[in-house]
Amino acid sequence: MPISQAKKLTLFVVIGAAFGLFCLVLGAREQNLVLTGAGALALLGGLALTVMAMARRRPKR
Repeated sequence: MPISQAKKLTLFVVIGAAFGLFCLVLGAREQNLVLTGAGALALLGGLALTVMAMARRRPKR
């Protein structure tokens, strides 16, 4: 059964946001600013794409 493009994108965004959260926590724990910054950017990107997708699906008045 083929997977739609929307579901592939959703999976990619969720995995990216989870990886960002992991990097953020690991960077904060090890006090590594580069890893913390990369995690923060990945997490913010994933959250921004999620919010944009939710706004797009909301019915317009």
